[in-house]
Amino acid sequence: MKTFIDPFEKKPPVGPLASSPVVRRYSGNPLLTASDVPFPCHLAFNAGVAKFNGRYYMAFRYDTFRENDRNKGLIVSGSGLAESDDGLHWKAHEKPITFHWKGQSLGWVNDARLTVLEGKLYLSFCFNSLHGERPGFAEWKGGDDFEVVCLGIPAQRNMVLCPYRIDGRYWRLERPVTRRGQYDIWASYSTDLIHWGEAGLLLGVEDVPFADFKIGAAAPPLETEEGFLLFFHAVDNDPAREIVYPNGARWCSRYTCGAVLLDKKDPFEILAMTRKPLLVPETDYETGNMELFWRENVIFPCGAVMEKDVIRLYYGAGDYSTCMAEMDPAELRGEMAPYTRKTREAVVSPTELWNGCYGWEEKA
Repeated sequence: MKTFIDPFEKKPPVGPLASSPVVRRYSGNPLLTASDVPFPCHLAFNAGVAKFNGRYYMAFRYDTFRENDRNKGLIVSGSGLAESDDGLHWKAHEKPITFHWKGQSLGWVNDARLTVLEGKLYLSFCFNSLHGERPGFAEWKGGDDFEVVCLGIPAQRNMVLCPYRIDGRYWRLERPVTRRGQYDIWASYSTDLIHWGEAGLLLGVEDVPFADFKIGAAAPPLETEEGFLLFFHAVDNDPAREIVYPNGARWCSRYTCGAVLLDKKDPFEILAMTRKPLLVPETDYETGNMELFWRENVIFPCGAVMEKDVIRLYYGAGDYSTCMAEMDPAELRGEMAPYTRKTREAVVSPTELWNGCYGWEEKA
């Protein structure tokens, strides 16, 4: 018997979640907090990490409170650069990153990802302009200087420049804001890193069992024998989990981390996915401290480095600090199951949905 299922119908609460046993948090977490940053800031988190010319680089987000009072909101947000010999012990630069764009510098640039592409180091970012969140990426020129290569239109964030070409074309991941109040992962191609097109839906919230609000690309995908391994963050909301902060802000979201395996020739083809999250906020540096964290229950991965026999996943915790967890690639692959998206492309119209042309599933 076939029953009509609306894949976009509001999901019930996700419920309790737990981190996968294949993920091992680094015992020295957090790796970086505001106290490790030489210039003034109160939060240091959501850091993109890459290994470039044998050295580790970290581009972290930093936030500063207005009048040193968290209840008055943020007065400055930007990105800083740190370096490391081993990926565990970091030294932050003395001043923030400067993003050069057509003779001026961009402010409020954050949530970076670092990509090594064709012998150069690039930083993907979100520029928080007065006209909306503009995605872009910049090339490192040395020191704390990055030259912006591409700056997109609102409203997008979580843009990730991918480190490999497909059929000679560059590709990137992005997350536009849609009218449905759902945030999905898209991808597009370019031949010159400036002009982008052929955009398509890569993965939707409806495809992820542990998300009901947002998903977004985490680190640049890693190349494996089977395909491109992409980590993503997933967000579920639950009113029963609502936290009210002293300034009146309300928060009921939980950020977790999952992964998908993409076909090397066609990244829009999903080969496998983790049906449960890999990483869930659980430790004392990830949840449970309203006075210290900017937001509770947040795991936000931004960097992944493939070492000889381990994957290092770098993530923001509590919108406060930068942490790291490790996993064996083979064990991670065991957590993934074959998967086919509910719809190959985002071309289903409301009429098709209402007329029952989409969403029929076999039910016992």
